[in-house]
Amino acid sequence: MPSSPVPSDGSARGGRSTRFWSGLGRVVGRRTGVVAAVAALVTVVLGFGLTRLEFTTGQENYLNPDSQVAKDNVAYQQLFGGQAMITLFTTKPDADLVDLFTPGNVQKFRELSTTLEKDPGVESVITPLTALEFTENLVTSPDGQILSSPAAKILLGAQARDPDPRSAELRLTDSLRTLERINSIPADQRSVDDAAWIEFLLYDNTGAVRKSLQSFFPTENTAQMIVRLQGNASIKEEGEGATVTEAAMARMTFDNADVMTTGAAVLLRDINDYLRGGFLTLGGISLIIMAGLLLVAFAVRWRLLPLAVVGVGLVWAFGLAGYLGIPLSVVTIAGMPVLLGVGIDFAVQLHSRVEEEAQLDRARDPVAEALARLMPALALATVAGVVAFLALEFSEVPMIRDFGVLLAIGLPVIVLATVLLSAASLGFRERRAPTAPKDYSRGPLGRTVVWLGSLPRAAAIPLVVLSTAIFAGGLVVEGDLKVQTDPEKWVSQDSQVVHNIQDLKAQTGSSSELGVFIQSDDIFDDRTVTFVHDFAHQQLDEHPRELLTVSSLVTTISFLMEVPDTTLLAPTGEDIRLAYGVTPEPIRQSTVNTDGRALNMIFRTGPGALEERAVVVNDIRETVAPPEGIRATPSGLAVVGTGLLENFEKNRVELTYFALIGVFLILLLRYLNIVRAVVSVVPVLIAVGLTAIVSHLAGFELSPLTAVGGPLVIALCAEFTTLIVMRHVEERRRGRDPQAATEEAAARTGRAFMVSALAAVIGIVVLAFSSLPLLRDFGLVVALNVGIALLSALIVLPPLLLWADERGWVYRESRRVPPEAGPQVAAAGASASPASPASTTTESGAGGPAGG
Repeated sequence: MPSSPVPSDGSARGGRSTRFWSGLGRVVGRRTGVVAAVAALVTVVLGFGLTRLEFTTGQENYLNPDSQVAKDNVAYQQLFGGQAMITLFTTKPDADLVDLFTPGNVQKFRELSTTLEKDPGVESVITPLTALEFTENLVTSPDGQILSSPAAKILLGAQARDPDPRSAELRLTDSLRTLERINSIPADQRSVDDAAWIEFLLYDNTGAVRKSLQSFFPTENTAQMIVRLQGNASIKEEGEGATVTEAAMARMTFDNADVMTTGAAVLLRDINDYLRGGFLTLGGISLIIMAGLLLVAFAVRWRLLPLAVVGVGLVWAFGLAGYLGIPLSVVTIAGMPVLLGVGIDFAVQLHSRVEEEAQLDRARDPVAEALARLMPALALATVAGVVAFLALEFSEVPMIRDFGVLLAIGLPVIVLATVLLSAASLGFRERRAPTAPKDYSRGPLGRTVVWLGSLPRAAAIPLVVLSTAIFAGGLVVEGDLKVQTDPEKWVSQDSQVVHNIQDLKAQTGSSSELGVFIQSDDIFDDRTVTFVHDFAHQQLDEHPRELLTVSSLVTTISFLMEVPDTTLLAPTGEDIRLAYGVTPEPIRQSTVNTDGRALNMIFRTGPGALEERAVVVNDIRETVAPPEGIRATPSGLAVVGTGLLENFEKNRVELTYFALIGVFLILLLRYLNIVRAVVSVVPVLIAVGLTAIVSHLAGFELSPLTAVGGPLVIALCAEFTTLIVMRHVEERRRGRDPQAATEEAAARTGRAFMVSALAAVIGIVVLAFSSLPLLRDFGLVVALNVGIALLSALIVLPPLLLWADERGWVYRESRRVPPEAGPQVAAAGASASPASPASTTTESGAGGPAGG
């Protein structure tokens, strides 16, 4: 492969670059007071931005606001309210559902309705009593005549319309049996204070809970109260509504029943509360562990300085995020330990380079020399990292895009804080108490890095082939990795809210719902009512495991009309108008919106993964065929969940490609040398592919965070490879041959690499302390991935560099002698002593590491 036609020393470009960084280092290092004052002012200003950070766990994190699913869900909640809070009443072993309606309990149901409906966060309240009162309204009439009741008129009408004489006869027999049951109860006892009347309202003629009531009485010993919160409320408002409901229930005890209240709003509230407290907790843990690492492994003066400057950088980064309105969600909160780890990584590299210039090269101005030599590489690594993070902008999920923006903004801000504050602090230190010379390059960390990169040059081609194979293998298994998008799985499975939701599922078979709203010019005409009837029965028949029951005004009447072994008839529009006239207001609010000309159907969904629910939702979308002028739209929490799943799956794998291509192009543009760019990304290919393979073999379930860990791994691995490649070029410019350059670069930078890499890993693995599985799994998986990236860079890159450099493809001798090479060039590549004055650059920093 031919080398780049551009001169390898890149002197023109590198000269300007090194002069800039050297000059900046001198100014900042000598103007400590000015830098401190400016930094304090910036910290105060941006610190106020922290108060603007908002924690969100609502729909806006999962769905694009301009997507049809999001628009439909907004419309749905405007029509019928928001999330449901469910209170489960479980009868005691010696009681049944009738015993739930003692006079005391009836009074408490009414008090609950009155209290909760006054709260601005509550849309409607349907107690078990409300459901029974609807049945009571249907079977009674103001004149006391049973045959004048809405139910009698509806049933007699159905009998007259039944085309099958035998079926009509069975309907008549059933109606007579109903009349007989009613007449057995004296008229003055037909109230909810009477057990016999309750039994009649609750059970049909076969002795089973009426089908129209099964959404509220799902089993023979359970009943449900549904508190519908205000639609399109913020997560804070929903949380307040959930708290009000819980508090109201906590003040009451019910005869003959155990009571438990839960719901999606409680789950999201708890996640939101954790984010507010966990944000600071995770930060504190990160700082403590990072301090321990620096004290133990970073054997330099002022070893905690990187932690201090990055702490300031985090204030700048998140304060700016607050001003820019970047929300903190279950995903973006992970940006804090990630940026802390990456920031410490950069700060350690700079701090270590200052120590190197002072101890090994005995530079007169070690800060200026460090910036001149290291900053071109750190700047390139920063740009590459930003590009990798911006690949997340191609995600279909808003909170993933927010995560990418936060990292892309936060990284350069932290690098800026690191450079300015580290340079000022270390410049102040070196003026007051210069660092004494010392050769640390043969220490254990340096020897470890040299050993890791000691594979023979003959391994280069096999490594390239292996990297391609591993990357391809990773792509093959990547698509098989399961993404866990169920919010219930994001929180601690030992939490009370999860226990309550699981208990609700165990007792009733369901904890979630799927809404479908029907819009029509006339919601009470025969066409619309017949469509709703047919649609409901079709879905229950086609998806018996996924859809357990359905609740709507139309299906309530449909089920009322059902008689075993008779023709299945749809109600008429007039039947529904008649029923609507006696429907309790809370049930009206949940099922009919006359202003919006819409009817609501609520399916209770059975247990199952979002993938299974998505099949049902997609089937409804693809197969529903309403008559002209009628529209049926699935919506609600279940649809939001499936929309989230679809958005994650759309281009999850492609995000890794985008990050990889972007980083490669940045390296190619900077180096203007395709070999350097290719060599730099080979370890990245291994890291990306191997992380997918390891995750597949270990059976990891990816969370929304770990599912997009590819760009993060690419950013960190690209930083490692960039520093290694540019340091190799620097050592070659000093006059060392390829083998000596590789070994010297490893020996000198080994300490910094090991400490900075451990810092990056620890910064991420601290998330493993989180009680949220979403964050905990991300910390464990991505920390493993970063470790793989580091080892890939340290093991694979040196033999590749050596093999390519010996062919003149990485570095080509300039015809003129670089100023910093001095007499070493004449020594035919002899390696100079690390402390040799001949290897020291001029104070101006000319001839620092260039591209080429």
